[in-house]
Amino acid sequence: MQTKHPIVRSFLLTATLAGATMSLPATAASACKGLDNKACGGNSACSWVEGYERKDGRKVNAFCRTAPGAKKATNAATEKKAKKSSAKKAG
Repeated sequence: MQTKHPIVRSFLLTATLAGATMSLPATAASACKGLDNKACGGNSACSWVEGYERKDGRKVNAFCRTAPGAKKATNAATEKKAKKSSAKKAG
């Protein structure tokens, strides 16, 4: 369908792009998700959370999650490597 009206064309393009980006996942899945206790303990980026009961009485099963601060530490290490790499290329 072709339209001669630039406003309609712009709207259709915007609506199409918005729909495409809404279908993308917001973040990548955690590397720790679904690991058992042993595998979780063997990964320094992960932390095991024991099962517990919430105040409303619902039971929460034990699970593996990203360790607090692990994401920040990973990002800092990546940035440090990038700086070293760019310094070697320049030098």
